[in-house]
Amino acid sequence: MSVKQKLRNLVLSSILSMSVLSVGLTASAQVENITKIPNLSKDMQEITQYEAIETPENYPQELLDWYASNIDARSYVVVDTETNKILAQQEANVPYPIASMSKVMAMYMVYKAIDEGKLALDTKITIPQEIEDYFSFNPEMSAVGLYAGEEYSVEDLIHGVMFLSGNDATSALLWEIYGSEQAAVQAIRVQLTDWGFTNFEFYTVSGIPNLYLPEELWIEGSNENSENKMSAADVALMSQYVVETYPALLDITSKYEYVFAEGTENEQVFYTTNLLLDGQAYGREGITGLKSGMTDAAGLNFVSTSTENGRKVIAVVMGLFDREDGLEVTTYWETEILLDALLDYPDLYQLEGLASNKHLTREEREAELAKLSEEKAQAELAEQGIELENRRDSPVTNFMRNLFNIFQ
Repeated sequence: MSVKQKLRNLVLSSILSMSVLSVGLTASAQVENITKIPNLSKDMQEITQYEAIETPENYPQELLDWYASNIDARSYVVVDTETNKILAQQEANVPYPIASMSKVMAMYMVYKAIDEGKLALDTKITIPQEIEDYFSFNPEMSAVGLYAGEEYSVEDLIHGVMFLSGNDATSALLWEIYGSEQAAVQAIRVQLTDWGFTNFEFYTVSGIPNLYLPEELWIEGSNENSENKMSAADVALMSQYVVETYPALLDITSKYEYVFAEGTENEQVFYTTNLLLDGQAYGREGITGLKSGMTDAAGLNFVSTSTENGRKVIAVVMGLFDREDGLEVTTYWETEILLDALLDYPDLYQLEGLASNKHLTREEREAELAKLSEEKAQAELAEQGIELENRRDSPVTNFMRNLFNIFQ
């Protein structure tokens, strides 16, 4: 066999090996090669067993005991965002309904559109009739109360999302950018996948379950039981990406009030519902946001951003339901318990063996695949005794660059 034939066979083998290696690297990579987004048509909790996140042996036992005795939430997590180390958690890797915490992701898409020049804060959006009909005055969902045919600024609508959790304002913004609920959901799915998320389900931009929307707004492959789901660890990471990329969102969520549609007949004053802000009922210094959420399946949820012991952290509380003893429950108090207990352990983030909530991004996974493929190609070259004259460039890169010349 000639050297040219060997090189040709090696290139083909390398291309094939990349596909094989992609299957073994992550479950999502296999799906991405086909569809670019994860398969979100299944109920992952029913068919998937999630291994518990490992806790280091020297993790403070008294802290574990405290949380076990005092936290009622189904799942929770506290993440040190400077290291992405998980400081406290329970079922933090299990996807559950996230309700209106979904709107954090919707706001990323809005600020991204502003960044790309597709919108501006003073852009006026005319409300479609469908928004009023399906969202604005639906007693099953939270809303600003937007009227069809009226114009509202992007800035006002953003405040309507973050202050009142307005499903009408959320869809109005995302429809303006993407043209429809379904197209906006698809864009969100792709963005999450680019960040490396795999175990999530996203069906609506606001987190409202399909059950409360007309079928014409459902994304293909979903049904009336479909509802947005993520794990607490992923909600924390998603929120971190959003607020670090667009910190202006925290300027909004740290406000106590906002005058909506000022100077118009639709003017109204919004007041914060974040009772963790300093001076509120559960106020604590350092809290800057972020978002609550509630549906029947999700229970009460809250993701908070704050500075604790001089370090930036994100805490997520998910699945808080009424207690059998009738004692009132609130995600704000649950968050207080989580964060207060950690104040006595300012150096906990340095503990070796703490799990991370970080994922390889799509770009990082593709680079890893390329590296694995290159290593395989180099090994095969060595086995075949082929010497490469150009040592400065990757052999695989050179082969692919000259692919058509090789085969001529």
